[in-house]
Amino acid sequence: MDYVMIENQFTNTVEDVSKAAGWTVDRKIVLAIASTFVASGKTFDAVQYKNILQEMKKQSSWMSPLRTTVGYSIAANLMEQAHAEKAVMNLLTNVNALKEAKFRSGNFSYIAAQFLTEDEKDKNAHAYAARALFDAIRKHHPFLTSYEDIPYAVLLSSPSDDVEIRAETMNRYYKELRTYNFNAGNELQWLSQVLTFLSPQFDRQLVPNVVTIRDALKNQDVKVKAMHYPLLGFLALLDLTHHQLQEVIYLYHELKDLKLLKWHREFVLFMAVQIAIYDMAKVQKSLSMTIMSSIELLIQAQHAAMIAAVSAAAIASSSSSS
Repeated sequence: MDYVMIENQFTNTVEDVSKAAGWTVDRKIVLAIASTFVASGKTFDAVQYKNILQEMKKQSSWMSPLRTTVGYSIAANLMEQAHAEKAVMNLLTNVNALKEAKFRSGNFSYIAAQFLTEDEKDKNAHAYAARALFDAIRKHHPFLTSYEDIPYAVLLSSPSDDVEIRAETMNRYYKELRTYNFNAGNELQWLSQVLTFLSPQFDRQLVPNVVTIRDALKNQDVKVKAMHYPLLGFLALLDLTHHQLQEVIYLYHELKDLKLLKWHREFVLFMAVQIAIYDMAKVQKSLSMTIMSSIELLIQAQHAAMIAAVSAAAIASSSSSS
């Protein structure tokens, strides 16, 4: 893997994203967007990005989450679609479907709207299934389950699912992970949710896999924080070999020395995992592209959740000081 090339691509992409988004945008947003493009090997198209941002302004009110920090992240995700106007219109249709399913409109419902089915006739059914899963999760963790769980509820739900079984499985993963010194909280709940991605049925091997990965990372000086817990789930689902996990660790140590990440070290592991996963997909044909694209969306949801939290904290701080 050419680390010099990765560094150059990242530096150039950060500059391009920063110019397109504007100087007022949180640096974490710029880094998150740039890391996703570099990891996937895709080129950031500044013109297309600006077109989507403009469409967001046209189609939303000035109080819309699309006008906030989270909107810049969503705009980058919508660049996969050919027509900016239609992409934003579809997103807003999905937001309304979630609203009808009694999800509160806000940053996280807009993030979640990206994960609603593209099949028009199934949108409402999917939205209501997500609401049922959200409520089932909340039965197990009434104080922990909140708006941050909406994207995961949408991504992991299906009208044909038994939501009670999936929620019970999430709870079993959560409880078992706690016995291995994982910190209680939102991030552990997200990890437990991620582990049900392939199946709503409990898999006895997944928690040991997560623990092995965490310990291997920590033993080789990789800083694993609670915000990184879902990443451990992604890696466990891929059932990495020892060699593949070492690739992630090597990449982490190379990326942590990037000047651009000096004050944002929390992004290093996200970026290392993304790049490694894409690299594996090129050579390991057994990796389903559906799984790969879904893991990318999960990582984006995690990025967006982090950014939404940072944004909310900034707003709260601003309000308290004024």
